[in-house]
Amino acid sequence: MPMSMMKAVFLIAVLTVAPVASAAPNIAGNYRCLSYNVSGGGGSCRLAPPLVLNPDGTYRMSSEQGTWRVVGDRVHLSQSKIRGPGKLAKDNRIIFEYTYHGWQHTITYGCTDCTSAR
Repeated sequence: MPMSMMKAVFLIAVLTVAPVASAAPNIAGNYRCLSYNVSGGGGSCRLAPPLVLNPDGTYRMSSEQGTWRVVGDRVHLSQSKIRGPGKLAKDNRIIFEYTYHGWQHTITYGCTDCTSAR
């Protein structure tokens, strides 16, 4: 079998068995803190800076800036050194759960201008 035909057969085989990647959800928007809880004690977070996820894949939260990406049901913020990935939840919410200085933190952000419902 000629080499060019072998390449074509291989390419067809790869295309027929390779899984089709589903598009990442469109979660771009402005997110406000809805609630926070630190090891059982909660409080108001109305003065917390918004999390802004731009459609171009960049984000901003106060002075923190970087890129964001969705992997499965998690959103990863490139410059987040404490929070780690956030879980995508229903009603356009992102929930960050992490431990910081021995305290368990749960912070929920809700999108104020998202047009796509998850």
